[in-house]
Amino acid sequence: MPHSGAALESVIEHGAQQGALDYEEIAPTVEALVDSGDLTLVPRLHEALERFLDDGNFYGRDIIAGLLAGIAGVAALPALLLAADRDLGDDQDGLQSDIDGLLAEDPAAARRIVLDLVRADAPHRRRVGLLALGAVAEPGDAALLAEAAGHTDPEIRLMAVETVVDPARDDRAFGIVRAALHDADEHVATAAINRLAATGRPAAVAALAAATTHDDPRMRARTAYALGRLGDPSATPALLALLHDADRHVRDQARDALGGIGAPAAVDALLAEATGDDPYRRAQAAKALAKAADTDPRAAPHLTRLARDPDPTVRAATLSGLATVADGSSRWAGPVTELADDPDPAVRQRVAFVVGHLAPEEAETLLRRLAEDPVATVRQAAAGRLNRMAR
Repeated sequence: MPHSGAALESVIEHGAQQGALDYEEIAPTVEALVDSGDLTLVPRLHEALERFLDDGNFYGRDIIAGLLAGIAGVAALPALLLAADRDLGDDQDGLQSDIDGLLAEDPAAARRIVLDLVRADAPHRRRVGLLALGAVAEPGDAALLAEAAGHTDPEIRLMAVETVVDPARDDRAFGIVRAALHDADEHVATAAINRLAATGRPAAVAALAAATTHDDPRMRARTAYALGRLGDPSATPALLALLHDADRHVRDQARDALGGIGAPAAVDALLAEATGDDPYRRAQAAKALAKAADTDPRAAPHLTRLARDPDPTVRAATLSGLATVADGSSRWAGPVTELADDPDPAVRQRVAFVVGHLAPEEAETLLRRLAEDPVATVRQAAAGRLNRMAR
């Protein structure tokens, strides 16, 4: 277009106003510049993009990034990826849309550009390349990701672990994630734990079991959670050991994971805790045992007894556990109906929250009764549930 340089300056000036002016005023100029395909504008667009990034101006950033993508095409991808790496406090929806468009426009060229970034010496360029690689990754990238997983920069190692393709079926990819399990950086190790848990591979059990002796209790707790997600009975011995961990949160996660596994040995341990002297452990065991209600016939009668436990926290916890796993078929209507008259208001309030799921046929009747409860918190909970039912 004639005078494209002047037109671009008007767009830059508009962007500098950070949304104070209506975008529709400048939209025709932006469209005309894109249609012009004037590559001589690219250096000035890069300057303007850097200026807006330095100013923290995401409105101007988005306008210039879109314009750069429209004129330069996939060649603009590095600049946009690096711009996305700068946190300006917004959701980046517009910028990410432009990046996604470039990745889809020419996947082969985009992949070459992303791989060049992944191989870059500068850590920040390598990091954004790894972040984008997930959109264009191929199984053959394992060697490249293995190298990145050993980088000195923990952010690069984290990106590598999160980008590895298909560790559930690819042995080399699985090996990269398994090695990262022992990374010195908590974020990297956590990412490895999560990815191993998602693989569903029996070999992941052994890898995670080896991490249950980690010095950091948070890592041990996350490992217990991951073992529960795998749901493999072979994880039971490691989880039983964690039931005696010095950290209570670790013990709670191990107990919950045992419920998810539901194997006989796992249920044995939960039943032992459910009949112990400590009401806290009985309450936690009740929530975990509820997960095994459909897999082990011993669970249901114990849950019925726990719903009548002398301690109200145990009774309430039993209801909470059942609400997370029950199928809503009124199987547990009896205990719920009983607990609607519980002497402890916290238990009656819990009934109000779960009755619609655990005893759907009796829900309205019980909620109307609880809506007249002498305790305000119970009345409020019941009234809230009745209002939701009426919608």
